[in-house]
Amino acid sequence: MSINAKQIAAKVSLVLIGALPCTGQATTKPYAQMLVNETLLRNTNVSTLSMVVPSPTTKENRVVASSNAAAIGSEAGQVDLEVLGGNRPVTTPDIANHRCQAVVPLHDASSATIGVLRISVKSETDTKGECLRQAEARRDDLARVIPSVQVLFDPFIVASSPEDNLAQRLTIETLAKYPDVLVLAFHVTAPGETTNRVVGINQPKFLGRASDEVDQDIAKTGKMIVQVIPSTHRMEIHMPLRAADGSLVGTLVTVYLWRLETEAPELIARSMKIRDELQPRIPNLMALLSGAQPN
Repeated sequence: MSINAKQIAAKVSLVLIGALPCTGQATTKPYAQMLVNETLLRNTNVSTLSMVVPSPTTKENRVVASSNAAAIGSEAGQVDLEVLGGNRPVTTPDIANHRCQAVVPLHDASSATIGVLRISVKSETDTKGECLRQAEARRDDLARVIPSVQVLFDPFIVASSPEDNLAQRLTIETLAKYPDVLVLAFHVTAPGETTNRVVGINQPKFLGRASDEVDQDIAKTGKMIVQVIPSTHRMEIHMPLRAADGSLVGTLVTVYLWRLETEAPELIARSMKIRDELQPRIPNLMALLSGAQPN
């Protein structure tokens, strides 16, 4: 091993045991914003969407996620408070712009009311019943992937920082190219280490965490496993991660929010495409863990 390689390996070991940060001050967005983005991506008839949710820690009732960046952080309005307090949902036709607006209670997976959803949908009619139906349908889609109000505030990394290793940079670049992927993760065993860990992911709380048995096994055997998790409507695709020379260096995981199990073939094909695009960009295991730019 060269002196440079020894230095990199030493730094990697320190990162994985928590002596050094895996990234600098990362730019993050809450899970709530990820859900807003996903909903807009999947539903072209939705023109605007905002979540107004009381913080479980501060109790401040504000817009925590929105398709309108300027609205994020603003206080709940009177209509929001009335709907959250148990009043009927409010719908407002906007005939001139061929859409309607609605404010409906926002639920988590247990059906508990955790806030309100403001939504505008395309509509060629002023029928309030149809406006409310569409708003509640999107609200119910969201409830399936909100385990609790606390999860809405969990951070997701959305931009690279100067101290990122190659795995983290590839994570952010890939997610920008494939916005329907909720989570992308690299699991590897660093040189000199015996534990397989997460070294690249867009959820900061998992960086450096030991991998589970599934990802450890894939890093050794090279097999692929697809897991469907009904409780959170997530589909996880665990694939062998290979370097440019074909050597097995770890496990790559893609996570999607799904509505129907019939989506599986398309999502698996997309994940394999992502895996194949990443392989030529990984010179070897050491490069994946390094902060240096590859040649």
